Amino acid sequence: MLTHDDGENLDIVMAAREANPGVRVVMRLYDDDFAATVQRTLRASYPAALTRSRSVSALAAPSFAAAMMGRHVLGVMPVERGSLLFTCVDVAGHPELEGRSVRAAFRENEWRVLAVGAAAVPPTSAATDTLAGLRVRGRTGFDWRPAQGRVLRAGDRVVLATTRRGLDILIAGVQPHPADRRS
Repeated sequence: MLTHDDGENLDIVMAAREANPGVRVVMRLYDDDFAATVQRTLRASYPAALTRSRSVSALAAPSFAAAMMGRHVLGVMPVERGSLLFTCVDVAGHPELEGRSVRAAFRENEWRVLAVGAAAVPPTSAATDTLAGLRVRGRTGFDWRPAQGRVLRAGDRVVLATTRRGLDILIAGVQPHPADRRS
């Protein structure tokens, strides 16, 4: 970010690309639609150059929304134009998880179980502020390589990699349109 104005930043990037078509560009833009358009345009104009354009507000939105719902997001990773969220969820009360094996609980493009631990002892905020905190502290007892056949029970807590839509389904009970559901 060179200035707080997306248009000025784009002008600077374009001038840099004119001077050196192979220059690596990473842009921070506010508007996600504008960021997507800029990325497509720069990639088309300079196909040999590495170009990434991200909207800070779009990247932050999943964490903000989860926090507003009272959920703890451990981390967010940008993936193309979307985000992958990492979160801890107690299995109890989630029919998409409870009573299913780790394999059967997987929902393509929505979530995947990464680790399984006990939900009986609530973790301290210091122990779950990051994924590294869950792994390193050991107090939480997460199995980071759960057997695919392991059945998830009400007393389990899982670490999930999930999309925003997947988190909505699990946490808020928002169900996809019947045509979108897996059989």
